[in-house]
Amino acid sequence: MTSSTTTRSGTAARSGTAAETGTAAGTGATTGMRGRKRERTRRAIAEAAFRLFAEEGFDAVTLTRIAAAADVAPATVFTHYASKEDIFFGRRDEFEAGIAEAVAGAATAVEVVDGVHRACADAFDAVLDEGSLPQARTFSRILLNSPALRRSYLPLGQARREQLLDLLLERAGERAADPGVRAELEVFASLTGAVRELSFDALHAALAADEPAERVREAARAALAHGCDRLTLAYADAEFLNAARPQP
Repeated sequence: MTSSTTTRSGTAARSGTAAETGTAAGTGATTGMRGRKRERTRRAIAEAAFRLFAEEGFDAVTLTRIAAAADVAPATVFTHYASKEDIFFGRRDEFEAGIAEAVAGAATAVEVVDGVHRACADAFDAVLDEGSLPQARTFSRILLNSPALRRSYLPLGQARREQLLDLLLERAGERAADPGVRAELEVFASLTGAVRELSFDALHAALAADEPAERVREAARAALAHGCDRLTLAYADAEFLNAARPQP
């Protein structure tokens, strides 16, 4: 009797577990399908938007037109993007992650500058990849021909500088409470941001002018190297840029 009861109980428990596992797996599959569908919709909206931006100019295109071109409701566009600018600059986070990682892992001022240099150079290579180059040229032409986008570009630069400053303050540890150290880090973040912006300006100008990929790379890297060399000369011995030592 006991054996039979135990067997039935064990079978029931296993069946219950299997059912729960099946439900969890089904839920996971559904969630995965929804995620893929959402990403497809988001990509379709972006592709439709860039076609219109390239054909008619950024300033002339409305979100309603983008929705129609992507064959979705206007509300769907707003589910994925807050504005036309959000669509246009939608991949910016991909290019910021490298700088954050480089700075977080740097121990000295020179390593910080080298990390920024390396992250920007890697971003150039990603932009100039053979598969990305046509879209990159389109992006640069649209950007340089739109006053509205140029205005939107300025706050993005400010946001990048603030992000860099936050990373530097975190690295500084307790020294960040010193107003003098904070002021120095603010200046460094601003100068580093300016170097980055100048190098990307060179990239966009060369792309929009239909320069060969290697010429584009050379122009962007030359601007970047010149700026980073000046930063290294100015800050090589700056102790406030050294990472805080871990507390024992």
